[in-house]
Amino acid sequence: MTNGIPEAEIKRICPICGQDDYIDWYHPPQSPGPVVQCKGCGFVYVSPIQSTQGLIQEGPVLGDRPVRLLESSNLEDVKGSWEEPIIINHMKELDAKKANAHDALHHIHSLVSQHGKLLDIGCFCGIFLGTAAEAGWDCYGIEPLVMPAVHARARFGLKVTTDTLRENTYPAGFFDVITAFQVFEHIIHPEKELEKIDNILKPGGLLLVEVPTIDTFTVKLLGTRHRHFVQDHVSFFSAETLSNLLRRKGFQVRKVYYPTRALSVQHIVWWVGRYSQALSKSIVSLMPAGLLNKPIHINLKDIVAIIAEKN
Repeated sequence: MTNGIPEAEIKRICPICGQDDYIDWYHPPQSPGPVVQCKGCGFVYVSPIQSTQGLIQEGPVLGDRPVRLLESSNLEDVKGSWEEPIIINHMKELDAKKANAHDALHHIHSLVSQHGKLLDIGCFCGIFLGTAAEAGWDCYGIEPLVMPAVHARARFGLKVTTDTLRENTYPAGFFDVITAFQVFEHIIHPEKELEKIDNILKPGGLLLVEVPTIDTFTVKLLGTRHRHFVQDHVSFFSAETLSNLLRRKGFQVRKVYYPTRALSVQHIVWWVGRYSQALSKSIVSLMPAGLLNKPIHINLKDIVAIIAEKN
């Protein structure tokens, strides 16, 4: 409900096969609507979307703040904003996130012979792009949240557009590689996003899409309490359904892998605390303080990444 006016539900058909016949699957309390599974192709998605409060359908997310922030590269502008604590916590994980960035670049470099122009969609505060720039890529980013975009420009000197991707944001065939980490689960029309990506990617260019996967034992174990089911997730892919969507949009799947994540011990303690504050506090009390920021590597196979080539 917005300003006392009920929101109109968004009824979706399957964005992969176009069918409107599904199985009622889950009703997670944090989800923006019921989670269903397409009878035709098995894709899992939210329909109808009953609340868009947590969704970014079109950017930039500026609110009542001055328009100059859309191009600001001044870290002082970030101070005092509601996004600042989120960015600070994100940057506390810098070493772990750079390790994850290097891992993704390793997979990209295994399929390309030279560096060129790279776009990261939903680049947040720029850690992946900053790492890619250090590796020799000509980096561009797009980020609808204003303050993370300001941070990316200020901290890493990046070319970041504060917006969602539009048909005319970049010239046709402009990029050699496009990445989207943890983005497609938020998108109501992933098939349309791929059409925009296809337009700005060179023939033979690569697209890396990383998403939470619904095809994991942790979803079966935790059910509606799983971390995938939150107010801004509306599309739930598996390796199979994401591959099918990419192929239907003219991409050739080149590589499928399940990334190993570097996470600080502090981050894991925070995650445990979502389910048991008592257990979280016990871990902290038993652990030397110096170990809390140490990165460890974990792979629950609840994230899948696919690299595809534009035909």
